[in-house]
Amino acid sequence: MSSVSLVERNIKNRQNFIQLLYTCALLILAFKNITDSSVIIRKTDLLDNIIIIIFTGIIGVKIITQRYTYPKFIFSIALFCMCVYTCIKCYYFYLYFTALLFIGIQDVDLEKALNIVWKFKAFLIAIHVFTYTKDFISNPYSVPYSYRNGVQRMTFYQGHANTFSMYVCWISMEYLYSNYKKLNPIKLVLLWLINYFFYLFCDSNTALTIVTIACILIYISLIKRDYIKYYELLVKLFSKYLYGFLSIFFVTIIIGFVNGLFTNMFDTLNEMFTGRLLYGAVAYDLKGLSIFGKNVTFDPKLYWNGYWIDGMIFDNCYIWMMVSYGIAYLVLISLAAIAFNSRMDTRDRIFIILYSLYTIMEAYVMNAAICFPLLILGMYFTGKREPAISAGMKRILLKGRVVNES
Repeated sequence: MSSVSLVERNIKNRQNFIQLLYTCALLILAFKNITDSSVIIRKTDLLDNIIIIIFTGIIGVKIITQRYTYPKFIFSIALFCMCVYTCIKCYYFYLYFTALLFIGIQDVDLEKALNIVWKFKAFLIAIHVFTYTKDFISNPYSVPYSYRNGVQRMTFYQGHANTFSMYVCWISMEYLYSNYKKLNPIKLVLLWLINYFFYLFCDSNTALTIVTIACILIYISLIKRDYIKYYELLVKLFSKYLYGFLSIFFVTIIIGFVNGLFTNMFDTLNEMFTGRLLYGAVAYDLKGLSIFGKNVTFDPKLYWNGYWIDGMIFDNCYIWMMVSYGIAYLVLISLAAIAFNSRMDTRDRIFIILYSLYTIMEAYVMNAAICFPLLILGMYFTGKREPAISAGMKRILLKGRVVNES
């Protein structure tokens, strides 16, 4: 075997190894996340801790195989420490996993990883759908439901209808991202119909809205017309600034309303977003702003400025980060979307837009194992680095290429 082929094989083996590590880390978190909310697949605290330890070990090995510039090395440590600090302060530990996945994605082919992960998630969700359907047919009163304004909504054994819809939505997003080059109008319609089918039982507007927007944006990108360049310019503009704009918008509208401004606009927007802004106004007025994270809890029922509120719900993550996770994360994600935009392709930009829109309506978005677009930003932050090889090997490789080309 020639020296050239040996070096190339070693490079390929290294790439396969780090791809396997990262994919396994995502699969472990997929199992943890879905079983955390599952009614039929339960795990003990000991098993949950073992899963976390295994994930940490796998992603830790992946991280120590990476190569860093000094600024990125220092920033990675600082980001991880900040996320851990926020987790401790808030008692929400999703940021721990997100930070490690973000830092550890160097040289990973996200498309290949997600193409495996979405199938595994779909398998787990299919188990829940099958079991729930079987139990519903045999005894409709034995299965759990969630309710909104008196409307009965099926949970499919995922604790809440919105939780189940969230998984179906982001499994769909992972499919669209990992099969982007193979998509066609028929596949987009079939995917939308699947989501619409579950919408009929779960009544989750957010999930169907995001999937609908995703299918429309991707369909337009598939069309080869003269105006496609103008569409791509709009996608570039929105993906670059939408997250930052929405961060400023929601922070401003909440602070302004609490201080007596934007009353009419607030009422209209609050109705549009089904009460999410009111919860944010109450939280900000009672708990104030957070920079790097703090624990925020409320009584089950409270009275605020003429409103009686039964159970505080935070489904707008811009507001939730403003009050609990910390404004620092709004700033970092906004800056990352701006800084890396010029290096993104249309596919990546579309999913950054979808992530920004989804953040308006749900709070799961800081868990990158569920909502993967944060990993797109991590991909551009870490960059692709070739494995270090000696000067002699470089000469051998160069010589081999010259001989092959001639």
